[in-house]
Amino acid sequence: MERAASFSFGIRTFAVHVNGIVKQAGKTRMWIAKRSMSKETYPGMLDHIAAGGIGNGMSVYESMLKECDEEAGIPIELAKQAKSAGTIQYFMQSELGLQPETEFVYDLELPLDFIPFPKDGEVDSFSLMDIDEVVIHLQSNEFKPNCALFIIEFLVRHKFITSQNEPDYTHIVGNFHRPLPFPAAAH
Repeated sequence: MERAASFSFGIRTFAVHVNGIVKQAGKTRMWIAKRSMSKETYPGMLDHIAAGGIGNGMSVYESMLKECDEEAGIPIELAKQAKSAGTIQYFMQSELGLQPETEFVYDLELPLDFIPFPKDGEVDSFSLMDIDEVVIHLQSNEFKPNCALFIIEFLVRHKFITSQNEPDYTHIVGNFHRPLPFPAAAH
């Protein structure tokens, strides 16, 4: 079944999301994609450097490598350095219905001289942003909704968002891992 059709049936879907980060002089920056205006869902919104559904018969890891190559031109040897950062489970709501999703998150530290490039037509461009700039775009609702969730989770894991600087910290953290009462394939 086409992943986009799963909304209509309430079928649980699985995907990978990659946080492409660059560290320089103690500062963390993040590569952010701008989705193609020709995308059927969330055209022109901000997104991860690479993300996508887990293909039938593919492992989570294989899907992550494929998305890195297809969406951002990340060479396979570089993509293999991505570190698993866990999963996030949630329900995505749209005019089509309620869809349970489990997303596998990876952090990939990229070298300073690597510049991603759109390869499969799903991305218009990439921008390397300071974390403060990423937060401004989050607050302006410029990110695809589920990507915003994953970036917020990254900011929590890396201590950019803490209980000292965010009054809703407990509420935010408590919503990263929703139980999904739907069967799941082994990944």
